[in-house]
Amino acid sequence: MSKTPQLQLTPKDFKVNQAWLAYKANRKPLPTDKGDVDVFILQDAGSLFIFGNAFTPVGAESPNPRDAAVLLQEAWSRKQEWPSELLLPGAQSEDNGFARAASWNGISVRFLPAECLSYFIEDVQSSYEEFLNRGD
Repeated sequence: MSKTPQLQLTPKDFKVNQAWLAYKANRKPLPTDKGDVDVFILQDAGSLFIFGNAFTPVGAESPNPRDAAVLLQEAWSRKQEWPSELLLPGAQSEDNGFARAASWNGISVRFLPAECLSYFIEDVQSSYEEFLNRGD
């Protein structure tokens, strides 16, 4: 039996502020003076606008709920409106800080296979990688 291909979402599938995405922006750990970290960003799916980022220890599934809530609140302050949903790549997890913070604010959360969000993720990850490689 063949596997049904996953639908790849693009900005054309969303109105501005309809859905936000949160995902890891780096493929390799980012070195800092306090050790290596991963960077998670929050992005509007319709406009591709990146609201901001949060740092986590390398390998964390997401920022902790408090840091995720701060990032969501910063995004809200730009629009004074919550999105209908927050899209997250990967398997559903109750431990995901973005999912928990979104639920605190009444935002519906949808977990999708990363391939569905690759249009958004791959460009940002390539940009981070290019930036990091400039120092080599």
